[in-house]
Amino acid sequence: MLSPQLNILMPLLFFVSLLFAHPSSQATINKSPHWHDKNYIEYSFYDVALRGEHEVVRPVIKKWREPLRVWVSSTAGNMRDQHTLLASHLKMLTDITQLPIQSTQQPQHANVRIFFTHELEAIQVASQEISPTAAQHLKQSICLGHIRYNQRAEITQATVIIPVQRAEALGKLSSCIVEELTQMLGLINDSKVVHPTVFNDYTHYDMLTGLDYLLLKLLYSPEIKAGMTFNEAAPWIRQRLNSWERNGLIRHASLFMSQHGEAQPLDDTI
Repeated sequence: MLSPQLNILMPLLFFVSLLFAHPSSQATINKSPHWHDKNYIEYSFYDVALRGEHEVVRPVIKKWREPLRVWVSSTAGNMRDQHTLLASHLKMLTDITQLPIQSTQQPQHANVRIFFTHELEAIQVASQEISPTAAQHLKQSICLGHIRYNQRAEITQATVIIPVQRAEALGKLSSCIVEELTQMLGLINDSKVVHPTVFNDYTHYDMLTGLDYLLLKLLYSPEIKAGMTFNEAAPWIRQRLNSWERNGLIRHASLFMSQHGEAQPLDDTI
Protein backbone atom coordinates (compact mmCIF):
# COMPACT_ATOMS: atom_id res chain seq x y z
CA MET A 1 0.00 0.00 0.00
CA LEU A 2 1.24 3.47 -0.82
CA SER A 3 2.09 5.74 2.09
CA PRO A 4 -0.24 8.77 2.45
CA GLN A 5 2.59 11.07 1.30
CA LEU A 6 3.36 8.97 -1.79
CA ASN A 7 -0.35 8.62 -2.50
CA ILE A 8 -0.60 12.41 -2.81
CA LEU A 9 2.65 12.73 -4.78
CA MET A 10 1.85 10.14 -7.45
CA PRO A 11 -0.53 12.34 -9.52
CA LEU A 12 1.83 15.30 -9.04
CA LEU A 13 4.83 13.30 -10.29
CA PHE A 14 2.84 12.16 -13.31
CA PHE A 15 1.77 15.75 -13.98
CA VAL A 16 5.41 16.91 -13.92
CA SER A 17 6.38 14.11 -16.29
CA LEU A 18 3.72 15.35 -18.75
CA LEU A 19 5.20 18.83 -18.68
CA PHE A 20 8.66 17.59 -19.63
CA ALA A 21 7.67 14.88 -22.07
CA HIS A 22 8.99 15.40 -25.61
CA PRO A 23 6.13 16.90 -27.69
CA SER A 24 6.58 14.60 -30.68
CA SER A 25 6.82 11.40 -28.63
CA GLN A 26 3.89 12.47 -26.49
CA ALA A 27 1.74 13.08 -29.57
CA THR A 28 2.71 9.68 -30.92
CA ILE A 29 1.75 7.92 -27.70
CA ASN A 30 -1.52 9.72 -27.15
CA LYS A 31 -3.37 11.92 -29.61
CA SER A 32 -5.99 12.94 -27.05
CA PRO A 33 -5.66 16.30 -25.24
CA HIS A 34 -3.38 16.11 -22.22
CA TRP A 35 -6.27 16.82 -19.83
CA HIS A 36 -8.08 13.63 -20.90
CA ASP A 37 -5.56 11.68 -18.85
CA LYS A 38 -7.04 10.45 -15.56
CA ASN A 39 -3.90 11.25 -13.57
CA TYR A 40 -3.89 14.80 -14.92
CA ILE A 41 -7.55 15.27 -13.93
CA GLU A 42 -6.83 13.86 -10.47
CA TYR A 43 -3.92 16.22 -9.89
CA SER A 44 -5.94 19.14 -11.26
CA PHE A 45 -8.70 18.39 -8.76
CA TYR A 46 -6.18 18.30 -5.92
CA ASP A 47 -4.61 21.60 -6.99
CA VAL A 48 -7.85 23.50 -7.57
CA ALA A 49 -10.11 22.07 -4.84
CA LEU A 50 -7.74 21.63 -1.88
CA ARG A 51 -5.54 24.68 -2.09
CA GLY A 52 -6.39 28.35 -1.53
CA GLU A 53 -5.90 31.40 -3.75
CA HIS A 54 -5.27 34.16 -1.21
CA GLU A 55 -4.55 32.34 2.05
CA VAL A 56 -3.55 29.03 3.53
CA VAL A 57 -6.68 26.89 3.84
CA ARG A 58 -7.40 23.58 5.51
CA PRO A 59 -6.63 20.99 2.79
CA VAL A 60 -10.01 19.28 2.77
CA ILE A 61 -12.94 19.13 0.36
CA LYS A 62 -15.26 22.14 0.67
CA LYS A 63 -18.69 22.05 -0.95
CA TRP A 64 -22.29 23.16 -0.52
CA ARG A 65 -24.84 20.91 1.12
CA GLU A 66 -27.79 23.33 1.18
CA PRO A 67 -29.53 24.91 -1.83
CA LEU A 68 -28.10 28.22 -3.00
CA ARG A 69 -30.28 31.32 -2.51
CA VAL A 70 -28.87 34.12 -4.65
CA TRP A 71 -29.40 37.84 -4.04
CA VAL A 72 -28.04 40.37 -6.53
CA SER A 73 -27.30 44.06 -6.02
CA SER A 74 -26.58 46.12 -9.15
CA THR A 75 -25.61 49.77 -8.74
CA ALA A 76 -23.52 50.02 -11.93
CA GLY A 77 -23.78 48.87 -15.52
CA ASN A 78 -26.65 47.23 -17.38
CA MET A 79 -28.70 45.26 -14.85
CA ARG A 80 -30.54 43.20 -17.47
CA ASP A 81 -27.33 42.08 -19.16
CA GLN A 82 -25.84 41.18 -15.79
CA HIS A 83 -28.89 39.11 -14.82
CA THR A 84 -28.87 37.34 -18.18
CA LEU A 85 -25.22 36.37 -17.81
CA LEU A 86 -25.82 35.27 -14.23
CA ALA A 87 -28.86 33.18 -15.14
CA SER A 88 -27.04 31.43 -17.95
CA HIS A 89 -24.08 30.48 -15.79
CA LEU A 90 -26.07 29.48 -12.73
CA LYS A 91 -28.23 27.26 -14.93
CA MET A 92 -25.09 25.61 -16.27
CA LEU A 93 -23.76 25.05 -12.74
CA THR A 94 -27.05 23.41 -11.74
CA ASP A 95 -26.97 21.18 -14.80
CA ILE A 96 -23.45 20.00 -13.96
CA THR A 97 -23.67 19.67 -10.17
CA GLN A 98 -27.42 19.14 -9.61
CA LEU A 99 -27.25 21.81 -6.90
CA PRO A 100 -30.60 23.61 -6.47
CA ILE A 101 -30.11 27.34 -7.11
CA GLN A 102 -32.82 29.98 -6.80
CA SER A 103 -32.96 33.75 -6.54
CA THR A 104 -34.31 35.79 -3.67
CA GLN A 105 -35.29 39.43 -3.38
CA GLN A 106 -34.48 39.49 0.35
CA PRO A 107 -30.76 39.84 1.17
CA GLN A 108 -31.32 38.44 4.67
CA HIS A 109 -32.58 35.20 3.13
CA ALA A 110 -29.61 34.82 0.78
CA ASN A 111 -26.57 32.64 1.29
CA VAL A 112 -25.01 33.97 -1.94
CA ARG A 113 -24.69 37.76 -2.32
CA ILE A 114 -23.50 39.19 -5.63
CA PHE A 115 -22.58 42.88 -6.00
CA PHE A 116 -22.15 44.73 -9.30
CA THR A 117 -20.69 48.02 -8.08
CA HIS A 118 -19.17 51.33 -9.06
CA GLU A 119 -15.40 51.53 -8.72
CA LEU A 120 -15.32 53.65 -5.55
CA GLU A 121 -18.08 51.59 -3.93
CA ALA A 122 -16.36 48.23 -4.49
CA ILE A 123 -13.68 48.59 -1.80
CA GLN A 124 -16.22 49.68 0.80
CA VAL A 125 -18.50 46.74 -0.03
CA ALA A 126 -15.58 44.30 0.18
CA SER A 127 -14.55 45.65 3.56
CA GLN A 128 -18.10 45.52 4.96
CA GLU A 129 -19.24 42.24 3.43
CA ILE A 130 -16.00 40.28 3.76
CA SER A 131 -13.05 41.94 5.52
CA PRO A 132 -10.54 44.80 5.22
CA THR A 133 -8.01 42.23 3.98
CA ALA A 134 -10.37 41.25 1.16
CA ALA A 135 -10.72 44.92 0.25
CA GLN A 136 -6.94 45.10 -0.17
CA HIS A 137 -7.01 42.02 -2.42
CA LEU A 138 -9.72 43.65 -4.55
CA LYS A 139 -7.46 46.65 -5.18
CA GLN A 140 -5.13 44.29 -7.05
CA SER A 141 -7.80 42.16 -8.76
CA ILE A 142 -10.45 42.60 -11.42
CA CYS A 143 -13.14 41.01 -9.25
CA LEU A 144 -13.35 39.06 -6.00
CA GLY A 145 -15.13 36.06 -4.54
CA HIS A 146 -15.16 34.76 -0.99
CA ILE A 147 -16.70 31.76 0.78
CA ARG A 148 -17.37 30.88 4.40
CA TYR A 149 -17.66 27.30 5.61
CA ASN A 150 -18.41 25.57 8.89
CA GLN A 151 -16.30 23.12 10.91
CA ARG A 152 -17.51 20.28 8.67
CA ALA A 153 -16.14 22.20 5.64
CA GLU A 154 -19.65 22.70 4.29
CA ILE A 155 -19.85 26.02 2.46
CA THR A 156 -22.52 28.19 4.09
CA GLN A 157 -22.07 31.62 2.49
CA ALA A 158 -20.53 33.19 -0.60
CA THR A 159 -19.92 36.77 -1.66
CA VAL A 160 -18.96 37.98 -5.14
CA ILE A 161 -17.97 41.59 -5.86
CA ILE A 162 -17.54 42.84 -9.43
CA PRO A 163 -16.48 46.48 -10.02
CA VAL A 164 -18.32 46.84 -13.32
CA GLN A 165 -16.32 49.62 -14.97
CA ARG A 166 -13.04 47.86 -14.20
CA ALA A 167 -14.27 44.51 -15.53
CA GLU A 168 -15.85 45.98 -18.65
CA ALA A 169 -12.80 48.10 -19.44
CA LEU A 170 -10.73 44.92 -19.57
CA GLY A 171 -13.41 42.90 -21.36
CA LYS A 172 -13.75 40.66 -18.30
CA LEU A 173 -17.34 41.06 -17.10
CA SER A 174 -18.43 37.66 -18.38
CA SER A 175 -15.26 35.89 -17.24
CA CYS A 176 -15.57 37.44 -13.76
CA ILE A 177 -19.07 36.02 -13.44
CA VAL A 178 -18.01 32.60 -14.70
CA GLU A 179 -14.86 32.28 -12.59
CA GLU A 180 -16.10 33.71 -9.30
CA LEU A 181 -19.46 31.92 -9.32
CA THR A 182 -17.80 28.62 -10.18
CA GLN A 183 -15.11 29.02 -7.54
CA MET A 184 -17.73 29.68 -4.85
CA LEU A 185 -18.88 26.07 -5.29
CA GLY A 186 -15.60 24.87 -3.79
CA LEU A 187 -12.98 24.97 -6.56
CA ILE A 188 -11.29 27.85 -4.82
CA ASN A 189 -7.69 27.94 -6.05
CA ASP A 190 -6.31 29.76 -9.07
CA SER A 191 -3.75 27.24 -10.31
CA LYS A 192 -0.54 28.33 -11.98
CA VAL A 193 -0.14 25.06 -13.90
CA VAL A 194 -3.52 23.41 -14.59
CA HIS A 195 -5.00 24.11 -18.02
CA PRO A 196 -7.28 24.50 -19.92
CA THR A 197 -9.41 26.02 -17.16
CA VAL A 198 -10.96 29.26 -15.95
CA PHE A 199 -9.02 28.66 -12.71
CA ASN A 200 -5.69 29.75 -14.22
CA ASP A 201 -4.83 33.46 -14.25
CA TYR A 202 -2.14 32.92 -16.89
CA THR A 203 -4.57 31.61 -19.51
CA HIS A 204 -7.77 33.27 -20.66
CA TYR A 205 -11.04 31.38 -20.86
CA ASP A 206 -14.34 33.22 -20.62
CA MET A 207 -16.40 30.03 -20.42
CA LEU A 208 -16.02 26.74 -18.58
CA THR A 209 -13.84 24.17 -20.33
CA GLY A 210 -14.24 20.42 -20.58
CA LEU A 211 -11.74 20.04 -17.74
CA ASP A 212 -13.75 22.46 -15.56
CA TYR A 213 -16.85 20.36 -16.25
CA LEU A 214 -15.09 17.22 -15.01
CA LEU A 215 -13.73 18.96 -11.89
CA LEU A 216 -17.21 20.20 -10.96
CA LYS A 217 -18.74 16.78 -11.52
CA LEU A 218 -16.05 15.20 -9.34
CA LEU A 219 -16.59 17.71 -6.54
CA TYR A 220 -20.34 17.14 -6.50
CA SER A 221 -20.24 13.37 -6.90
CA PRO A 222 -22.27 11.91 -4.00
CA GLU A 223 -19.29 9.92 -2.73
CA ILE A 224 -17.17 13.05 -2.27
CA LYS A 225 -18.03 14.55 1.11
CA ALA A 226 -17.21 17.92 2.62
CA GLY A 227 -14.31 17.56 5.05
CA MET A 228 -12.59 14.71 3.19
CA THR A 229 -8.84 14.85 2.83
CA PHE A 230 -7.31 14.07 -0.54
CA ASN A 231 -6.34 10.58 0.63
CA GLU A 232 -9.93 9.92 1.70
CA ALA A 233 -11.37 11.22 -1.56
CA ALA A 234 -8.78 9.72 -3.92
CA PRO A 235 -10.26 6.17 -4.17
CA TRP A 236 -13.67 7.59 -5.05
CA ILE A 237 -12.12 10.06 -7.52
CA ARG A 238 -10.26 7.24 -9.28
CA GLN A 239 -13.37 5.08 -9.35
CA ARG A 240 -15.32 7.89 -11.00
CA LEU A 241 -12.57 8.66 -13.50
CA ASN A 242 -12.26 4.97 -14.46
CA SER A 243 -16.01 4.86 -15.07
CA TRP A 244 -15.97 8.11 -17.07
CA GLU A 245 -13.11 6.85 -19.20
CA ARG A 246 -15.07 3.71 -20.03
CA ASN A 247 -18.36 5.46 -20.81
CA GLY A 248 -16.76 8.29 -22.81
CA LEU A 249 -17.65 11.18 -20.48
CA ILE A 250 -14.05 12.42 -20.34
CA ARG A 251 -13.74 12.25 -24.12
CA HIS A 252 -16.99 14.16 -24.66
CA ALA A 253 -16.70 16.73 -21.84
CA SER A 254 -15.81 19.59 -24.19
CA LEU A 255 -18.71 18.70 -26.46
CA PHE A 256 -21.14 18.99 -23.56
CA MET A 257 -19.85 22.45 -22.69
CA SER A 258 -19.96 23.67 -26.30
CA GLN A 259 -23.56 22.52 -26.71
CA HIS A 260 -24.91 24.18 -23.55
CA GLY A 261 -27.95 26.42 -24.15
CA GLU A 262 -28.07 30.14 -24.74
CA ALA A 263 -28.42 32.71 -21.93
CA GLN A 264 -31.91 33.21 -20.50
CA PRO A 265 -33.36 35.92 -18.21
CA LEU A 266 -33.04 35.34 -14.45
CA ASP A 267 -36.15 33.64 -13.06
CA ASP A 268 -37.16 32.93 -9.48
CA THR A 269 -35.91 29.38 -9.86
CA ILE A 270 -32.82 28.71 -11.92
